Order: sequence, then C-alpha cells, then structure tokens
Amino acid sequence: MSPEIIGIIGVIALIVMIGLRIWIGAALAVVGFVGTLVLNGWLAAMGVAVNAPFSQLDSYTTTAIPMFTLMGMIIAETDIGKNLFDFANKFLGRRRGGVASATVVASGFMGAITGSDNVACVIMSKLAIPELKRLNYADSLATSAVAAASPLALLIPPSMPMIMYAMLMEQSVGTLFISGIGPGILMTIAFVIAITITCIRKPHLGPMGEVFTRKEKLRSLWGVVPIIILFLIVLGGIYFGICTPTEAGALGSIGAFIIAIICGQITFKKLNRILLETVLAVGFVMFMLVGTFVFIRFITLSRLPFMITNFIVSLSMPPFVILFFVAVMYVILGMMMPQIPMMILTVPLITPAMMALGYDVIWFAVFVVMMMALGAISPPIAMNCFLVSGLSGVPVSTVFRGVWPFIIANLVVIFLVCLIPQIALWLPSLM
Repeated sequence: MSPEIIGIIGVIALIVMIGLRIWIGAALAVVGFVGTLVLNGWLAAMGVAVNAPFSQLDSYTTTAIPMFTLMGMIIAETDIGKNLFDFANKFLGRRRGGVASATVVASGFMGAITGSDNVACVIMSKLAIPELKRLNYADSLATSAVAAASPLALLIPPSMPMIMYAMLMEQSVGTLFISGIGPGILMTIAFVIAITITCIRKPHLGPMGEVFTRKEKLRSLWGVVPIIILFLIVLGGIYFGICTPTEAGALGSIGAFIIAIICGQITFKKLNRILLETVLAVGFVMFMLVGTFVFIRFITLSRLPFMITNFIVSLSMPPFVILFFVAVMYVILGMMMPQIPMMILTVPLITPAMMALGYDVIWFAVFVVMMMALGAISPPIAMNCFLVSGLSGVPVSTVFRGVWPFIIANLVVIFLVCLIPQIALWLPSLM
C-alpha cells in the first residue's frame, strides 16, 4: 500500500473519530501515531510522540495564545460589552435599522477584543437581542445581526484561527493579524449597508431607534475610551514593530486587568473564575496543538500534501476556478466544523497547492478565514445561527430567514478581496 493511500485512510479515520465526538487532540495524536507507526515503524512513531509536545510547544509563537486568551476572559467578565453596545447604539441607533447596525459594530469590537466569535455571540445575544425586541425589531433581523457579526472575530485581531494558521504554515502572527484588519473593517461596513438597504425595503423589520442628546452620546464615549486605547496599544505595538504579538497580548492582559480594577468590575471571585477559565481554554488548545503536530508529521511522511499539490497544479483549469472550488469546500466545512479543527485538517494539505498556483500565503490565510466566517452563517448547518437560536429562544428557521442579506454582503466583500488583494496585503506591506 502506497504512503499516499495510507495518508488518505488516516484523514478519513480522523474525520470519523471527530464525528464520534472523540477529543480532537486525542484523535489527531492517535491517527498521527498509528500512521507514523505503519509508515516508519515503532521507533519513529515513539520519537514523534515523545518529541512533538516539546519541540512544538516550546515555541515563542505559542505563548501568544495564553496572553490573548487571558485578555479576552478578563474583558468577557466586565461591562465592556455593555459599554460598547451602549456607545454604538447612541451614535447609530437613530437611523432606521440603526440599532441592528450598532449591534454589528459592537459585535465586531467585542469579537476583536475577545478573539472568539462564540464569546461575542453569547455576550451580544444577552445584550442586544432584548433591546432590539423592545424596540419592535423583527426577530429575524435581531438574531441574524448577532449571528452574522460575531464571526468578525475571526478576521479582526487577535484572531485564534490566524494564530493557528501562522503556526501551521510558519508565518508571522503579527503580519497575519494586520492582514485581517482591512477585510474586517470592509465586512463591518458591508453589514451596516446590508441592514440599511433591508430596512429601507422592509421598514417593519427595523424601526428607528431612540433619540439621544449630544451630552448622552459623549457620556457613552467615555465608557469605551479605555478599551479603544487598549485596542490601539495592542495593534499599534504589533504594526509599528514595538512589540511582538506575545508581548502585545501581555500588554493587553495587563491593560484589561487595570481597566477592570479602575472600573470596580473585578473581585477575587471573578479573578478566580477568569484564571480557571483561561487555564482550561489554553489547556484545551495546547493539547490540540500536540495532537496537531503529531498528525502533521504523519501527513508529511505520507506525501499526501505533495500528491494533492501535484494534482491541483496539473489540472487544466485557470487558478481562479480552482480557488472557487476551494471556497465551496471551506463554506461546506464551515457549516459543520469549528474553525481550528477545520484549519488543522485542510491548511497543511491545501495551502502548498494554492501557493504553487501563485496565490500569496498571507492573502490565502485571509481568504480561508473569510470563507470560514461565511460558512458559520450559511444554512442549513450554520453553527452561529444555531447558537444564537439557542441563546435567544427564536426558532432557527427565523434566524435563517434574516441571515441572507449578510450572506450576500459577505460574498461581495470576498469578491472584492479576490479582485483587489491589496485590501488584505496593503497594511502588512507597510509594517
């Protein structure tokens, strides 16, 4: 049996094990170990199992994960989300559909500062949906705005999928972080435009919000000034080369902690919960990383990535057609799988082939993350839509009904990023 066939069998076995709800890290490690054993024997398999945890986790890049996780956990335990929504609502809410637009902007910021679309989804479901219902917004628009905006966390730094891509493809975390800013801002604007057009066409979906005085608007600004400063320090430090992503994450964690203390929003009980949740989250990711690199060693030995690269390059089709099929694959996977396992399964196999076709590795990272964000809200198996449905009590069919304008906006932005790659590459080129 050829190594490539063994590699394919290993990938199928991994998918089956994940489908059986076996821990992802364990499934990766088992398949990688057994595959290496079959290909290179017992000594090689034991060598990979013993060395992979130390050789891969003993990496400066890896230390960015606990830093940004801690920052996100601190912020999630404070009133930052409430202040963000209040600020966005007072400045945008007066327009028709304005409170839904405020939800999108606040969700984008919340996702950016927590690094997790799920955390953003949970927080904004609790904050925004009750307010939108109080103002007689249709359930479809209220829930879909939260579901569609929370995946902005995948693009706007700090982004866990970007960190994972950097580790898998040995790229700069800072460069990948900065590359997501342009597409992330463009996506936010596109969502606001989509809401505005939808509410102009169907005014009953999103009525006009309350009127606020200039004094009230300025007062709401004070609530988000600290977090905006924190956000600028983290990204500015990375962009101008003042600090590494890990150091920026550490600065962000310290800054978030200081903000929480100054605002009187931290207690010993909360601090204990923050540290415990951080340790659990980081432990889960680290365990998954160990399994990832055992699995990648096996896949490399099997020569499966080289076979796929040669096959794709040999196809007598233009590169953009191949890119289209890759996009469809990611949307389908994004409907069903969390982002990190999806990247582990696909990035080491697909990225070399796309680079061979002439696509920039940084640009392709942004493209992959954008397709994942689209998949997360695409029916019939849109994970974010199901999450918002469960949190709000609104039927998932209602959420699906409202999400289509956001899907169209997503596709428009993806097309623009494909047509004008500098949307993603311009800022990194200035670093």
